[in-house]
Amino acid sequence: FHDILAGTSLETSYEDSRDQLGAARHRADVIANQAIQSIARNIDTSAEGNTIVAFNPLPWPMKVPLIAPPLTERCIGREYHIVNEQEELIPSQEIRGERIDHRRRIFMAQLPAMGYRVFHARSEERKYKFTLALNHGSNFIENMWWRIEFDQNTGQITRLYDINLKLEVLQSGHILAALVDASDTWSHEVKEYRVEAGRFRAKDIRIVEAGEVCVTLRVISNYDKSEAITEYTLYRDLDHIDCSLRVNWQQQYQTLKLGFETNITGGVATYEVPYGYQERGSNGEEEPGQQWFDLTGTIEGRTYGFAVLNDCKYGFDVRDNIMRITLLRSPAYAHHDNGRYEADACWPIMDQGWHKMKFALVPHACDWRGTRIVKRAWELNAPPVVHVESAHPGNNKLQAGLLGTESDNVLLSVIKCSEDGEDIIIR
Repeated sequence: FHDILAGTSLETSYEDSRDQLGAARHRADVIANQAIQSIARNIDTSAEGNTIVAFNPLPWPMKVPLIAPPLTERCIGREYHIVNEQEELIPSQEIRGERIDHRRRIFMAQLPAMGYRVFHARSEERKYKFTLALNHGSNFIENMWWRIEFDQNTGQITRLYDINLKLEVLQSGHILAALVDASDTWSHEVKEYRVEAGRFRAKDIRIVEAGEVCVTLRVISNYDKSEAITEYTLYRDLDHIDCSLRVNWQQQYQTLKLGFETNITGGVATYEVPYGYQERGSNGEEEPGQQWFDLTGTIEGRTYGFAVLNDCKYGFDVRDNIMRITLLRSPAYAHHDNGRYEADACWPIMDQGWHKMKFALVPHACDWRGTRIVKRAWELNAPPVVHVESAHPGNNKLQAGLLGTESDNVLLSVIKCSEDGEDIIIR
């Protein structure tokens, strides 16, 4: 129903939607697991150590950081190293796990298009010899592509520096601002959210991961009764800028936005729409979009752009050089503008409590069409599946792909069997 999609239904409607979508998601996970097991059981996994099989669901090759499941350390202990099917050492490092005193291991993997690749975990940790820099300090992280600095008081990004082009990309970034929002659930007659009620300020900034693969800086910030935990990650041999955000939102009749004030002038705002894109005015009005939005113009006279990718948000705005994502809104559930609101009636308020979301920042020294923004957004939303397989013989190759394209401007979005016959349909 359209009101469910728009976030304007009754609270009980979302309980029903949660259960219905949960059932569908569970069924899809069961089917995917059966397919993964069917492929993995026919791979020769009898080599020394524990076998990890990484599956790429997307029809193009990717280089991506993966996290080994806890089962990987079975019988070999927590200190281990990872090699590929050619016995080459893979960069890896220990990172925090999902509970107190629990550790996991992140490693870099190059995966074939819509296929899988086998890796082996073996006892004893071995160090990889690196030539690329990965630096950090109390309030900055840096690799060979980017340097990101944070303000110790506000928790905001004060500098995003393009090292190769020697350009300052942002004036400020990661601005978590609460805005006054007295509108109803539908935001009738509201075209933009502009009046700030306040901003989050940093309570703690520290480095929480640093090793062979990545470095992560965490910012804990507060505004009134709400809290945000932000982590930015840079990689040693990957130009990705990844961000994870958890928010405990306790505000009422306010909207939370995440903003980036760029140094881009004369920018054109572009939003992803189903199977395409759309350019829209940079006038600050609220705009719908999907997995990414972009602002491309010039910095110091050269073409330059900045894109923000996300895994769960669909409202954005751009005014001049400032880009913002709408994260949360807190009106009463299904409150129409003709309905009378009674402050002492204790109506349930939307978007309360903990929320998790992921972002990726993509600065680029060209028009957005010349980047991998579209594919990067898909990689954020459809990550590889990492599977630990028991040891056994098999006939399947240690690396294989089903289908892909070598063209950067072609995206295979649907691959399915035909209803009649044995044909494969590609969209």
